[in-house]
Amino acid sequence: MPTKADFRKLVKDALEHLYDTAYLATHPLLRQLTGSATTNRLTRVQQLRSTLKETIESIRPQLALPAKAPEYRSYLALYYRYVQGMSMGQVENELGISLRQLQRELYKGLDAVAALLWEMRISTPEQTSEQALPESVETQVLYNEMAQWQSIREASDVHTLFEEVANMLKPLFNEQMPDLHVEFPDSLPPVFVDTTLIRQALFHLLRSLLQDNHGNEISLQAQIRDSQVEIHILCGKAVIDPSTSDQQMARLFIQRQGGRLATEITEDQRTRMVISLPQANPPKVLVIDDNQAIHQLFERYLAPHFYEILHAYDGLTALQMAAEVRPNIIILDVMMPAVDGWQVLRNLVENPATMQIPIIICSVLKESELAFSLGARAYIKKPVDRMELLATLAQFQEIGAPGEADQPSDSSDS
Repeated sequence: MPTKADFRKLVKDALEHLYDTAYLATHPLLRQLTGSATTNRLTRVQQLRSTLKETIESIRPQLALPAKAPEYRSYLALYYRYVQGMSMGQVENELGISLRQLQRELYKGLDAVAALLWEMRISTPEQTSEQALPESVETQVLYNEMAQWQSIREASDVHTLFEEVANMLKPLFNEQMPDLHVEFPDSLPPVFVDTTLIRQALFHLLRSLLQDNHGNEISLQAQIRDSQVEIHILCGKAVIDPSTSDQQMARLFIQRQGGRLATEITEDQRTRMVISLPQANPPKVLVIDDNQAIHQLFERYLAPHFYEILHAYDGLTALQMAAEVRPNIIILDVMMPAVDGWQVLRNLVENPATMQIPIIICSVLKESELAFSLGARAYIKKPVDRMELLATLAQFQEIGAPGEADQPSDSSDS
């Protein structure tokens, strides 16, 4: 388990990625502050996000004082910085304080929030079964480093990952490494992982198995189960010690990917290690705007966050693409020549093929009420703020599936 200092770092890290659903889906706080691991992961992310917001709100002074009184500063500093997603400069201007004073207020507020969350930690069956193992010194150090690790996840080919790890292992066995018999289907989809972390996980796991397998062949198989790619590693040894440094490190790296590592004993008393990793299936976001610079901006904002960006530069092309591709989310400009955004919006919400797709109006016009009356689900004002964009998309995002939000959201009012 992390120390209080480590836990505080985790809280700060989660707040800095408050609206990054893909990032929070693999965050260590997900297990510590939400319920059963059997709950849908997206639901648990939403619970974690709500818990973080509510805890910030809980430190708001109850005194009848002016909003900018000194007693409010720590609360407002956290609220503006993390909930509203303002830059440090914007928060400075809003509170009328110096950068140094703002840093002090953020530090004080974060201490209070972390202390409250520390008391809220949940001991779940998943946590008990995996964290009860005695941690090696290496694993404790690694756990601390993982709290600061900035994951960059991408679609990765499973076969290529294992080939790379096998080449890393060969020098350790003087080129006489036991055989790895790979039986991956050609149709196996890529996995959505941080390649640095998953290579390390596979390295530690395979090294542990190869050293203890007494030269026997190890077979690798894979299959798709739900939205996960399951990798089965079958070896001859009947007993695996999960407390070894290699095993603990592999488990930690895999969990950081949003995956799981399980051990099974087959009927013939062989050991099967099962790695479950998220399948790469990014939500498709169709951006409809006649301004090339907006498309480039959205690519830059969304590229690190597991979205596939589709582009349409006029209304007629957009209507055709939306019906054919069925994107998960549509971001629509209003001011376009020929067929404007209002016409496109009406067509999209009236077409049975596209009426269920969440549509976000993104415009310089302050017409959120009109947008909602015509069927839009959210409204973002230009110029577009990255944090506001991510927060709005997070309302509708589920990796590989359309959004589930039911109520419109006017981000311009928050």
